[in-house]
Amino acid sequence: MMANSFSELLCGFKGEHRCLSTPQGVVTLGELMNAAYSFRSRIGLYSSSRIALCGLAPVDLLTAFLAFDGYVSAMLLLPAGVDALTTAMLIAESGCTCRVDSLHGSPEMLGVGDVEESFAVPGKETRWILATSGTTGVPKLVEHTLATLSRTVKRDRVRGAEFVWGLLYDPCRFAGLQVVLQALLSGSTLSIPKAGGVSAQIESFLSDGVNALSATPSLWRKMLMTERIGELSLRQITVGGETADQVILDALKFRFPEARIVHIYASTEAGTAFAVQDCRAGFPEEWLENDSIPVGLKVRDDGHLLIRSYKFPSGNEVAGRIDADGYLDTQDLVRIHDGRVYFLGRASGSINVGGNKVNPEEVENLIRQIDGVIDVRVFGKKSSMLGQIVAAEVVAEADIDRQELKRVLIQRCRSVLDSWQVPAFISFVQELTETAAGKRERIS
Repeated sequence: MMANSFSELLCGFKGEHRCLSTPQGVVTLGELMNAAYSFRSRIGLYSSSRIALCGLAPVDLLTAFLAFDGYVSAMLLLPAGVDALTTAMLIAESGCTCRVDSLHGSPEMLGVGDVEESFAVPGKETRWILATSGTTGVPKLVEHTLATLSRTVKRDRVRGAEFVWGLLYDPCRFAGLQVVLQALLSGSTLSIPKAGGVSAQIESFLSDGVNALSATPSLWRKMLMTERIGELSLRQITVGGETADQVILDALKFRFPEARIVHIYASTEAGTAFAVQDCRAGFPEEWLENDSIPVGLKVRDDGHLLIRSYKFPSGNEVAGRIDADGYLDTQDLVRIHDGRVYFLGRASGSINVGGNKVNPEEVENLIRQIDGVIDVRVFGKKSSMLGQIVAAEVVAEADIDRQELKRVLIQRCRSVLDSWQVPAFISFVQELTETAAGKRERIS
């Protein structure tokens, strides 16, 4: 049986349903559907067309989803900010036949040629091709369908009508799509904030009455430093994309005591795997190799977390990481301690200090527990003798004695960590930057 397209899944809502709130005004579902129909009708599409959607604004991107899903062979989703060389490489790799940079002009036909010459009609299971959003390396392509993207989306329309979701992620990325699909398929309103920094986004969310928000720990830390964050009446908080340590979970619980706080484990490659709702870092050890939970989980001898799902997205990047038993290597490192499985960070992100591996997230988690530290970034710095050494950038409270804090920080690290894990360089900065996906940058 053919899966329903994005537009078909929204057909049960009335045309006047307020699905989007933007800086330019409210957009109803009927307006979005009409724009999608108009765009699809004026361009020539074949059922084998593969469309590259490049850097579209959120409203235009959602219009394109409605226009193309179920009609074309594939959509490649490329966020704004991807450089021209990487964009060209990913378009070529995905075999796109058409490039769309705007809904207001004509798409660029790429001359690849269509295998089929039948015009696009409803009924196609479109591949949604996403680029991975890690903190290091060149993006890799992963192929989803709407079914794999929306597998864990809750579709209670009565309850969904109670929520206004704020969009902090680029909807071209997996995390952004999860927010978009959760909001639209459950009948919630999606708030698209005005451009600008975190403070400007929060102003938009306050105007729209946002009560549900999903962000990485890095973005949550930045938002918690703003003056007006406490004015949001949040009922649903989702944390994902990076390791959620106990410090950030406790801070969110303190600031929003009435909110339901969920730590989601998900990735472009694995999809949404599981959610932790007990406000504790990591997840229960009893979930490992337990047939009663929806996905299979186990830890390999080298500390890699493995996941087995009933259906993974396709593509070479995923297929190459699945073992003979059907488990996907997430490439996330974990440690089991006192009945809990804790995340240590990405295997590819470890720092090599004279042959010793250092997980930057593990050092960061320790430093964040020190009084006077607001946030920290740990990264590898090149060393002619050791290959790399550990360095740290620290955001400190305004009235703290930085020299004293540095002394306490080094002392604390030396008392807990091995010598090669202790930061050799410590600098104080006003703020830390994130990648376009809202994650902590790991490249020095």
